[in-house]
Order: sequence, then structure tokens, then C-alpha cells
Amino acid sequence: MIPSRLIPLALSAGWWSGLLSAASLVMASRSRGDGPLTGINAPSHWFFGESAAHQQRFSLRHTLLGALTHQASSFFWGVLYAASRARPAARDQGGLRITAEAALFTLCAAGVDLVLVPKRLTPGFERRLSSRALTGVYAAFALGLAVAALRAPRTDTQA
Repeated sequence: MIPSRLIPLALSAGWWSGLLSAASLVMASRSRGDGPLTGINAPSHWFFGESAAHQQRFSLRHTLLGALTHQASSFFWGVLYAASRARPAARDQGGLRITAEAALFTLCAAGVDLVLVPKRLTPGFERRLSSRALTGVYAAFALGLAVAALRAPRTDTQA
């Protein structure tokens, strides 16, 4: 269980990482020539099947479920990230160290998302994006984690 003092960091990390990576998904989808919501719709594939990764326009079922799924995943990783910041050594870190740790944490999350989980539980947008665009999405996610940690009061990261 996550200590109550870390809940604000967990919520902030989930919010910022989800928001920034979703914005990156929109930009990556557009640069690929797809509709801007293609990357947002894709996470609904766990429920609607493979066709969800190819939905390019707004659709209540694909866009809403895709966005909710993406944000729920971001909050899940945000909780784990906040828990990783609970260690005593995390309390006095500077911005560069926080950013590097957020990047390393995101690399682990990407490994789980793209390699370890069953295909049905992957993000779905990896089927449409280039490796470079996918890297950009996860970099935006890492930036969101770092922003949350940098904005967090010191008491949120003290053990």
C-alpha cells in the first residue's frame, strides 16, 4: 500500500505523464498521416479488438475507452513511481537526477507495456507508430513523471 503522504505525488505523476504522453500520441498520429485521435483510440483494443488500433476519428466508444485506459495506465505507473520515490535517498535529489530516474523508470514501464504483458494488454498504439514516435511518447511520459516529482513538496518524497 502506498503511504498517504505519497498520494499527491502518485496522482500528479499519473496526471502529468498521461496528459503529456497523450499529447505526444496526438502529434505522432498526425505526423504519420493518421487522424489525430488514432493513438488515443488504440488502447481500447483490449476491449474492442485489433480494429481499435485503426480507428482514426472520434468515436464515443473507442476514444472514450482509449483515453480512459491510457489515463488509468498512467495512474497505475504514477502510483508505482511515487512508491519508488519513497526511499530516503530520493528526498534531496536535484532536477537532473529526478529526470534521469524518471527516464529509467519509464524505460522499465515501456518494457512491461511492450514486451512482458500479453498482446491484448499492450498499449495498442505501438502497432501504428514508428519506433521513433513511440520513443517520443514514452519520453513525454517520463517528462510527466519528472514534472510531478519536481513540483512535489519535499514532504511527499521523505520516508
